[in-house]
Amino acid sequence: MIARDDSRSRIIKVISIYPGIHLRELQRALGVSFNSVRYNTEKLAESGEINCEKTKGYSRFFPPGIREKDRVFYSFARNKTTFRILQELTKEPLISSKSLSEKTGFAKSTVSEHVHHLLNGNFVRMTLSNEGNFKVELLDREYVGRLVSAELKLRENDIIGNFVDLWDF
Repeated sequence: MIARDDSRSRIIKVISIYPGIHLRELQRALGVSFNSVRYNTEKLAESGEINCEKTKGYSRFFPPGIREKDRVFYSFARNKTTFRILQELTKEPLISSKSLSEKTGFAKSTVSEHVHHLLNGNFVRMTLSNEGNFKVELLDREYVGRLVSAELKLRENDIIGNFVDLWDF
């Protein structure tokens, strides 16, 4: 059994590494009971040590002081499909939905749904090309590119860390 203070410090650490993490993801990452994670995150949120954002039945957790734009980005980064679309947009910041679908391997309807979320988050806009087709345009390419790159490095390191943990007896 983990001491309460140790559980909370682990929760804070995981949230600082993975801003926007969902309650269930946090529970799986820590390997403790759902009720324990829920109770401790509520106490940490009440004390201001973490921020909890509840939307559409999900609780997402962020370190305190994180900017609104960063919170939105990290919420998108937690979704593998949306993140993959953002990755592609950093490579080609003005692209048709059809090309985006081909490059990511996702159905056009899936791309459309996730682009719609990115539109609502003000990360992309739709522009009309000279040919009369709509294209998805990434806004603030430098900002998104920097965060996508940092997130990819984190995921790379996490895979290595998880592999090392397997052999740590």
